[in-house]
Amino acid sequence: MDSAPNASDAHARPPEPAPRATLAAGLPGSHDMAPLHLLHRPDTPEGFLLDATAPVEQHFALSAELPDEHPVFNDGPDTFHDLLFAAESLRQATFFVAHQYFRVPVDRPAVFVSSGIDIRELTPWRRVGRPASMTLDITLNPVDVVNGVPRGLECRGGVAIDGVSCGSGTARLQFLMPRVYRAHRELGRRESLRGALPPASPTARRATVRPEQAGRGDVRNVLVGPPLRAIDGEFMLPVTPQPGHETFHGGPGGHIPGTVFLEASRQAALVVAAELQGFEPAHAVLTHWWASFRGFGEADLPLTCTVNTRDPLRDRAGRPVVHTRITFSQGSRVLCTATATLLQDC
Repeated sequence: MDSAPNASDAHARPPEPAPRATLAAGLPGSHDMAPLHLLHRPDTPEGFLLDATAPVEQHFALSAELPDEHPVFNDGPDTFHDLLFAAESLRQATFFVAHQYFRVPVDRPAVFVSSGIDIRELTPWRRVGRPASMTLDITLNPVDVVNGVPRGLECRGGVAIDGVSCGSGTARLQFLMPRVYRAHRELGRRESLRGALPPASPTARRATVRPEQAGRGDVRNVLVGPPLRAIDGEFMLPVTPQPGHETFHGGPGGHIPGTVFLEASRQAALVVAAELQGFEPAHAVLTHWWASFRGFGEADLPLTCTVNTRDPLRDRAGRPVVHTRITFSQGSRVLCTATATLLQDC
């Protein structure tokens, strides 16, 4: 939902090695993020000869070192590698490929129609005090192709840490014409203003839960506030990114970054699971998240999330598991519905 990554060293020549790109640090939503190395595995001659792709399914491999020191991706109890880093890496790679290889014009904003990520094997995600590397095997399938340029992409990614397959991600994106994008934003804003909570004063103190309740160490990275309402196990929490935050804030006149919905889902689920089921946030991990998006959220309007939980279950190892359903709203408009699963690793 943000602008696509820039790149350096983007065009290696055929036939060996395959085209490789380095997604640069300092991009929107990736403050101080280590470079991501992307390798194209084309199935067609065009992929070698033109540094571009035919509008058919294409395969890429991405590698990166999991960060040891990062103001966002290493903020917290240091128990697990951050799932948000894998999701952000997949997002950046998909946007880069869309513009660099599939030739989607850079002035067409991307809309996430749906997105999901799963942890399949927990052991590689545990931090053990030494550097670890991550690889993503990415498959991109163009949809609604017009004059050789897709108006959407379906994305599948397999995650491995230190060579051990341990997760997966999916997403479906649409690329909007600028005029259509502006119309969506204008209509959505009008709908969001209906029944919206009054905006907080610029000088008002941002209300958040304690960082440890949200699995964080720095209050700047806490997205959710104390519940506004808690009735019959349903909790409504405000979502209040730190103004100017390098990853979570959309900026003046901007829309809410997609990373906010994933991280706010995780934090809200932690807060509610701790309250209702006694989960310990430092040892709870998000193992499943899937979301369906209905439009852009406005960064300058109040955002809330409503969390409903089921009775906790146990996995094959006897560990507690809680399933949640989360709805993000601005005023009378639902922006996103998500399901999230937390595992207490104890």
